[in-house]
Amino acid sequence: MHPTRGKLIFDDKCEFCIRSIRLLQKLDWFSAIEFIPLGKAAQLMSKYSITAEAMQAKMHHIAPSGHVTAGAEAFRKFGKKIPLLFVAAIILHLPLALRLASFIYMKIAMNRYAISRLMKCSSNNCSIHRDH
Repeated sequence: MHPTRGKLIFDDKCEFCIRSIRLLQKLDWFSAIEFIPLGKAAQLMSKYSITAEAMQAKMHHIAPSGHVTAGAEAFRKFGKKIPLLFVAAIILHLPLALRLASFIYMKIAMNRYAISRLMKCSSNNCSIHRDH
């Protein structure tokens, strides 16, 4: 199959996250990333010592080498594998760019369920149907 694919664990209870992943899947022309829903990632999280609390805060990327990154840093890592995101990922290596991207990422991540509600979610997977 794809032995050199990275793995991206995402919140599958968040409509905003699900839609973002669908977009990434369309952009991932070379199948460089294996997209793993949080609901099916327990064994992988345990293997790489990723806590549930860490997953609630940020998406996590596991490189083929086993190196784990999260949030904007994960985007910087997997973005280099997706042609249309390559330039954005490279820009995140500029001074202060990752810090700014991390700040923006955290603001979005902290409000992703509210954003999901605004998206008029109709699936049972979204935050409208989620018990908090």
